[in-house]
Amino acid sequence: MTGLITLELAVLRRDPRAFGSLIALGVLILVAFTAHASSNFQSDRAKAQVAAAERARWVGQGEKDPHSAAHYSIFAFKPSPVLAPLDPGAEPFVGQSVWLEAHHQNDMLNRPQQNASLLQRAAFASPAGLLTSFAPLVVFLLGFTLVAQDRERGGLRLALGAAIHPARLVAARATATWIAASLTLVAPAALAAGAWAIVQGRLDLDIAARLLAWSAAMAAYLAVAAVCAVTICLRAANARLALAALFGAWIAFALAAPRLIDGAVEAWRPLPSSQSVKQQIARDAPAFWSDEQNARNRIALMARYGVKRYEDIPNARMAELDLMERHSHQVFDRVLGGFYAKVADQDRLFSALSAGSPAAGAQVLSAAAVGSDFSHHRHFIDQAERYRRDLVNAMNADGMAHRAQGTERHLNDETLWSSIPPFAYSAPRLDRAAGTAWPALAALFAWLLAAIFALRLTARKLKP
Repeated sequence: MTGLITLELAVLRRDPRAFGSLIALGVLILVAFTAHASSNFQSDRAKAQVAAAERARWVGQGEKDPHSAAHYSIFAFKPSPVLAPLDPGAEPFVGQSVWLEAHHQNDMLNRPQQNASLLQRAAFASPAGLLTSFAPLVVFLLGFTLVAQDRERGGLRLALGAAIHPARLVAARATATWIAASLTLVAPAALAAGAWAIVQGRLDLDIAARLLAWSAAMAAYLAVAAVCAVTICLRAANARLALAALFGAWIAFALAAPRLIDGAVEAWRPLPSSQSVKQQIARDAPAFWSDEQNARNRIALMARYGVKRYEDIPNARMAELDLMERHSHQVFDRVLGGFYAKVADQDRLFSALSAGSPAAGAQVLSAAAVGSDFSHHRHFIDQAERYRRDLVNAMNADGMAHRAQGTERHLNDETLWSSIPPFAYSAPRLDRAAGTAWPALAALFAWLLAAIFALRLTARKLKP
């Protein structure tokens, strides 16, 4: 079997069209990886510099009221996933920083696509995008060369006549096609990503597991394409029909099906507009309450402190602000949390519908493996929000711990500001963040089994 595979690989290497196409796409994938890695490096360096300046601004804000300090607040920046050059996923379309201030869970700002050049906006390509969209076309060309073209020349009939087990010959050609594609298209990109992680000093067990998962998903996707290519070529009556069928199959499952699935998800799981979400938050968590609600809050605060007069609360203004802050937390969890849950529902449905296209499944698995899908972005949002709440609560707690009546204000200084640790984001481990990707993994595995089953059925009917 090994000798057969080696022979088929040598045939592929001698064909200038097939081998040249393979090398060209491999080079293009590496160029795309380098471009994304360079862009992420510059972006992360700028984020680190601004984050350091933000920390200095926070600590050096001078003496002031702690709640005013909570409004003065600070920006939090999202570092790029170290493997994002393989698949930017949702990263170009989601914000990279957020303003953490009292009373508000603000939107993420600075989406990379907002600052993209005309060329970047017109041709946004990544290694994963090139693999899922164009690798099947090249793999089909390899399969066409080994099977349909060889049969047209009479070579396949001679090989089948000399073979004791024709199925082994067919399996060898499918395996050779898969090995050639994987070694040229997946392996170099994975090695480049591993080297990139080492250079950045961010290679650990989780990154290694993610890189292995990404490589396995892409290799499985190419295996589906390779087996389908050989099966289609064997079943087609002649080379011309085989070429037409391969081209149609590429359009169907690599280009058309993912877009149809995306349209179905949008139709079945529509999202509310961002404006309606903001309006609901403004209605349910206003920055200032009405006189009637303020009166009810005063009664609640007097009961909490066990006093009969509002003036006997040590720092009534700060206690009211703290009450308002904690009320807004519940609103944010309900409204924004509900919105994010709907986005996650969309992702789960897309992942489940990837049973209709191996390309869609590969897209889901790729972004989940490198950490650039929405679930990872949501993890950053949640960590930033927990930091904001801890910061604001600490400021309010300091105010409530000091007596201040009427227009009096308790002031604090760098001692309190520097007690707040800098924001530091830590991404989730792969096994804790890939929940929406399991249906896609099952779908891609099912595609591979179905393709192998179809090839075995076809091989049984072969006659020299």
